Amino acid sequence: MFDAIGFGLALYTGYAAWAGEVWAKAGPGARLVERSASPAYFWTVIAIYAGLAVALVVWF
Repeated sequence: MFDAIGFGLALYTGYAAWAGEVWAKAGPGARLVERSASPAYFWTVIAIYAGLAVALVVWF
């Protein structure tokens, strides 16, 4: 179960990195982060999502 979720998150993370837009959880809602507008925050979100995807596949 967690392997499938981790794989799906990895696919989304790769797509978001390629497209330059990622949805990030921000408080009670979410916001769209664009690489061109906020590169540091964008890559931080990508790194967190990638780490979570690896954790879901490896440890759960």
